[in-house]
Amino acid sequence: MLFILALYVLLPQLSIFRNSWHLLGNLKPVWTLTAVGLTVTTYLLAALTYCLLAPLRLRYHEVVVVQFAAMLVNRLLPAGVGALGANYAYLRHKRHSTTQAASVVAVNNLLGIVGHVLIVMVVLALSSEYSRHLAAGSEHKIKSVAEVIAGVVIAVVLIGLVFSRRHLKRLLATIGSQIAVYERRPWRLSGALSSSMLLTVCNVLCLYSCMLAVGVHLPLIVVILIFTFGLSTGTVTPTPGGLGGFEAGLTAGFVAYHIGSGSALAIALLFRLITYWLMLLVGMVAFIVVQRKHLFSS
Repeated sequence: MLFILALYVLLPQLSIFRNSWHLLGNLKPVWTLTAVGLTVTTYLLAALTYCLLAPLRLRYHEVVVVQFAAMLVNRLLPAGVGALGANYAYLRHKRHSTTQAASVVAVNNLLGIVGHVLIVMVVLALSSEYSRHLAAGSEHKIKSVAEVIAGVVIAVVLIGLVFSRRHLKRLLATIGSQIAVYERRPWRLSGALSSSMLLTVCNVLCLYSCMLAVGVHLPLIVVILIFTFGLSTGTVTPTPGGLGGFEAGLTAGFVAYHIGSGSALAIALLFRLITYWLMLLVGMVAFIVVQRKHLFSS
């Protein structure tokens, strides 16, 4: 439903594709290269997070390659399932038990959610002017908030369909026991949370850089909210990597803040060209390396 609502905003704008491609042909190179650098940094931070969470020692450079390869697998399966399975397989290869591997992957995803929420809360708290504006809201922003809530509800329903109550309780118990292990090494958990939050910040700054590369200017807090909205639409879109839904969410978010349709779509396309299609090429090379070293075999 959320995907359909986002497309409702995007589809009427398809006629402005020509203008968007014109804007993409006149990008500011410094900001474009900055966006590429920030995207690469997210994979370095993802690898650091796994190294901090893993009970057994991992080789950092090896984990970095695995993260790029996992991204490729993730492009083939929806809702992040591919990345979860790839990292689980790698941890099993590195002699982690099934419980340890599943717990590390689950805790990593949990930290990603918690870190993102903390960033949004802190930014809104520190930016009282925008907090009041958002609370007052315009028609577009109210619609956006309603769609985000709908996305959360859909995600919860999907989780309920995938996991039975018994399996869900078992998963939560496993995550809880794994977090308890970090009580003896609290710096690892806090470090993993910090690197996970930095990963989110890099993604937001990448979108911010894409916006500046197109020649659009909005406050950083607005970009954080737009990114969060786009992420929610992509998460509940049943396509590999949230393809289609993420772009629709980003475009709708920028349009909601009175950015022209052509510019909004150009920003979304540039962001996905860098974070999705360009990284896909890197992921292909990484996947070949991983396969040759049999890093996904237990």
